[in-house]
Amino acid sequence: MQTGPEAESAPEANEFDLLILDLGLPKKSGLEVLKRLRARQSPLPVLILTSLNEVSDRIKGLNPGADDYLTEPFDLSELEARVRALVRCGMYGGPTLIMHCTLAYDQVGRVARLNGDAVDLSAREVSLLEIFLQRAGRLVSKDQLVNHLCEWGEGVSANAIEVYVHRLR
Repeated sequence: MQTGPEAESAPEANEFDLLILDLGLPKKSGLEVLKRLRARQSPLPVLILTSLNEVSDRIKGLNPGADDYLTEPFDLSELEARVRALVRCGMYGGPTLIMHCTLAYDQVGRVARLNGDAVDLSAREVSLLEIFLQRAGRLVSKDQLVNHLCEWGEGVSANAIEVYVHRLR
């Protein structure tokens, strides 16, 4: 994303663990993007990365809802540590139980219950259920599902996604 409008629309179309935001974006400032993100009540953690290093600049970035503020120049290992910390906080800062009709899903224990009874699901089925519940009411493409399910160099075909969806139904 290279412009403010692109940065503003990206979290609506995709799932991110963190937004690293530059305040000096063209067409719309990073600060305006942050304000709009928070106005939509988005819990997405935001790390401001900028050359503006005055105390007043940091206050202007943190008050509207940034979770952290890092000024240039910075050490890459510090950026990595801050990203890990913010993602960790984001994972456990939201609700741990998602309810949908008679289905309850515990995000921490990764246990699904239907009418109070535990549902036996594979790890991939649990991951798929989780993404559907977290994005309830929004379209999720097969590519997004593949990206969510693939880790550590594994691959999942589009046909496999259909099989997992069928099992969940």
